[in-house]
Amino acid sequence: MSPRQPGSAPVDDPLCGLDEDQKFWDRRGWLVAGVWVIFLVFPVLDLLVEDYSLPTRIIGLALIALFATVYLQSYSKFSSKIGQGGTSARRAHVNFLVLCAIIVLGIPVVGLTTMGLFPFITSFAIFLLGRRWAIAAYSAVLVLSFALPIIYGQFMDAIFLIGLNLVLMVVYAITVAAIRRSTEAEKMRSDYLLVAEQERVARDVHDGIGHSLTALNLKAQLALRLLDQEQYARARGELEQLSALAVDALDSVRTTVQGLSRQDLAAELAELRKACNDNNLEFTVAGSAEQVPMQLRSHVAWILREAVTNVLRHAHASRIVLQLESGHVSIEDDGDGLQASTPGHGIRGMQERAKQFGASCTVGASRLGGTSVQVAFAADGNAR
Repeated sequence: MSPRQPGSAPVDDPLCGLDEDQKFWDRRGWLVAGVWVIFLVFPVLDLLVEDYSLPTRIIGLALIALFATVYLQSYSKFSSKIGQGGTSARRAHVNFLVLCAIIVLGIPVVGLTTMGLFPFITSFAIFLLGRRWAIAAYSAVLVLSFALPIIYGQFMDAIFLIGLNLVLMVVYAITVAAIRRSTEAEKMRSDYLLVAEQERVARDVHDGIGHSLTALNLKAQLALRLLDQEQYARARGELEQLSALAVDALDSVRTTVQGLSRQDLAAELAELRKACNDNNLEFTVAGSAEQVPMQLRSHVAWILREAVTNVLRHAHASRIVLQLESGHVSIEDDGDGLQASTPGHGIRGMQERAKQFGASCTVGASRLGGTSVQVAFAADGNAR
């Protein structure tokens, strides 16, 4: 039994850490919204300090509490859409209209105090509903920010709230623009990775499977000619080689499929140990997977899988020694040996894979008498 046979490396995203951004919004978008709820202290203080009757204060505080509840619930439910161009979910639009209705109900009750809720309306629209709703909300807030103080004859008293609304509108717009630029960059990166992965699969099919099928066809034709000439012994030899080529072709197919998924380094080491044991090879490991930076482990796992597969296929070795250190990984065997200049046996693939994560991969003679594969990388996982 041999380990999973490698082909070209699956394409990894070197900026995969950025994928956590959207997960953050999904998990904690409501907390981000919750920080802004602190600003509801202004309308609350206004209700408590200004000369309102007790029933008016109770109604006003109840409206603010309801407003905060709907606002936070909306961000909790639709946080994955924050800054992404808006959600089409009907519930989000209903919640927005509920918030607007609370403000409309509050205007005749508490007057200018409702202006303290305006920033939440604009933020809700731009972050969760998209551009058209944001423009409508901005326009309405701007009109009301100037109209209400004039109607109540308190324009100078409302200057602070007017200024606050205008500043927050600009802040929201800049924030959403930044989020959308990040989203577009992420999409471009994803598109690039998809194309690169498609090219990898095409290269695997052409270089590996295509070559094997061509060799199978030639061997089959030669075997048929030998049978026609009654050279049965030679024909049998060709058929045996054809069978071996078919096994290699099947391995290449498995490689192409399995290469589409990443492999955890610790799990890979366990599989390689099992494969070596199944093939009566001594497999010694010094160090642990934890000494390789997290973001590089799938790359290193792939290179190790390729190297061990080469030993099992070609080296006729009895021993493999793997050493994992901070910034360096080496694998050596006591087999037949392999010249570093040899283009085959996956050497180019290992070296190209190493370049993907800013590392170097050298192949040469081993102290054990066989082949040595040395991979050097930055200890912190950053490109060298």
